[in-house]
Amino acid sequence: MTNPNLAEQVKAKLALEEESRNAKIQALKSLDTKALIDQIIKTEKDLDAALRDELTFKDLNAGLLSSAGSDCAKVKHILAELHNSPRESKMTANDVAAFLTLQRTQNKELSEAIEAQRSTAFQLGNLQLNIESLRRRLDGLHGVLYLRTAQVKFLTETNN
Repeated sequence: MTNPNLAEQVKAKLALEEESRNAKIQALKSLDTKALIDQIIKTEKDLDAALRDELTFKDLNAGLLSSAGSDCAKVKHILAELHNSPRESKMTANDVAAFLTLQRTQNKELSEAIEAQRSTAFQLGNLQLNIESLRRRLDGLHGVLYLRTAQVKFLTETNN
């Protein structure tokens, strides 16, 4: 003869386990890891495209790129031509330096090259900021994926 009280306890326990399982399944579905993985893939593709854009930009504008605090190759070339002009051969070193400084604003070709250098540096800076932003976003998405992986592991390993 079965104990009716025991049967009710078993049914209640089974109902609780079923409810717990359903809650875990709902929690796992709400994590929406597929959408997160899609975001990661899209961000990786965007980062790859941004890196390629930067490389292409650098290749196309190599003559206008400058190192930190220095003039680009095109500006240096124009300054060298001005420095080697016959008129400057009779000047002192200080006079030549003053003349070249003055030419930065007065010489149309030189001032256009300087402006192109500034514009190129600004555009390159924008490309690099975009790359950094995408890298940070990707790092954040990887962090969220790590957290969700831990949540999935926890939900699948617990027996309650």
